[in-house]
Amino acid sequence: MERIFPLVLFAISLFSTLVAACGPAEAEDGAETIAVVDAALPSEAPEQPAANEPPAPDLEILPADPRENAPAQIRGIYLNASAAGTPDRLRALLDLADRTEINTFVVDIKTESGIHYRSQLPLARELTRPAQVTIESLETLVDSLHAHDIHAIARIVAFRDPVLVASRPAWAIRNPEGGIWVDREGNRWVSAWNPNAWTYNIDIAEEAARAGFDEVQFDYVRFPEAYQSLPTQIHPEAPAGEDKTSAIATFLKAARDRLHPLDVIVAADVFGMSMNGADDVGIGQQWERLAVVVDHLLPMVYPSHYFPTHLPNVETPNRMPRRTIEIAVGMGVIRNARITEAGVTPARIIPWLQAFDAPWVDRDYHYGPDQARAQIEGAYEVGLEDWIFWHPGSRYDAVQAAFETDLLPHARDYQPPPSLIGRMDRYEGWGMRASRERALQDR
Repeated sequence: MERIFPLVLFAISLFSTLVAACGPAEAEDGAETIAVVDAALPSEAPEQPAANEPPAPDLEILPADPRENAPAQIRGIYLNASAAGTPDRLRALLDLADRTEINTFVVDIKTESGIHYRSQLPLARELTRPAQVTIESLETLVDSLHAHDIHAIARIVAFRDPVLVASRPAWAIRNPEGGIWVDREGNRWVSAWNPNAWTYNIDIAEEAARAGFDEVQFDYVRFPEAYQSLPTQIHPEAPAGEDKTSAIATFLKAARDRLHPLDVIVAADVFGMSMNGADDVGIGQQWERLAVVVDHLLPMVYPSHYFPTHLPNVETPNRMPRRTIEIAVGMGVIRNARITEAGVTPARIIPWLQAFDAPWVDRDYHYGPDQARAQIEGAYEVGLEDWIFWHPGSRYDAVQAAFETDLLPHARDYQPPPSLIGRMDRYEGWGMRASRERALQDR
């Protein structure tokens, strides 16, 4: 709104000046226009509406939807903080973008290792570890990305935060004995129900937005997996009767309320399985309830992360990259279509794709350009234009031959197979319909 009113006033002023400059010779052509302008001048009393005529409603200018600022096609790669903060590495990745269809970078600014830039926020400054600060200036980085027409996304690891837990242990997930809960990798998490943890992460998101990032992407925006071998997770702030997805959706709505006025897109990374099951996958990521509160959802559909039992007719997911993407993401497309049918625009689906080998799954199978291209084609087949590749080291030499030179539309008209539609119909009775109805009420 702040940007609209000055333009309106300028237009009125300019129009009045031009009309006043018109001499008598132009009065005939401009008579109707002049009459309209003169009627609005303060020197004359405005015409009162008739007694039976309702007053004109106040003009309401609604804020623009930030998602309209996103590129028509999002083709991206992930940059860890080291790659983003090392000039030679960054130049090489910018060169890759200049030579190919890549137009989006997802950049780490906060991970479980800490803050990776020089924040001005008091708590972030307190927790900053100098060795982790690889990005000297967010503004300078964003300027560089924008100079290359890169859609700049700030990635924030939200609740898996051992650095924050060490400083604010009262915000952590507890175990039944009262100690701090620890996951299988030895990480400590803040509770997704803790309002202080919400504020801390959203403050960082706002700082990134004000530095010029086009989008903020929350990762680990979930609860830890509740393996049977681990103690029960205790969340002291959890309201009685509320489920895990309520915490995640409410946090994301709070982030949206802070970031949308800054014209910044809000995104969330989710497990690929959140599209492929009716429930919240045990971590608070029920698809429908998140799809109505954020602008973009990024399911991690890495073929190596699926078991042979997860998807129908995908017996060896890591060796069936195209089929894995078609089935996994196809379910999400069907579910989004049903949200649309209910009258709500759901989040844009932007799948995370695999640019790394997975020897723990398949030691002798390499992910190169063929596997990368197969995943891309799988996304296009189900009607998507978008994808982002993940490599933990931000090294894409092995897959870059899969990237096209020009950024062009490729999404196809998706006709879901009856078997997949039938599967989604069964999910309706397994809680998906109820979750969608709640999502439409809570959004």
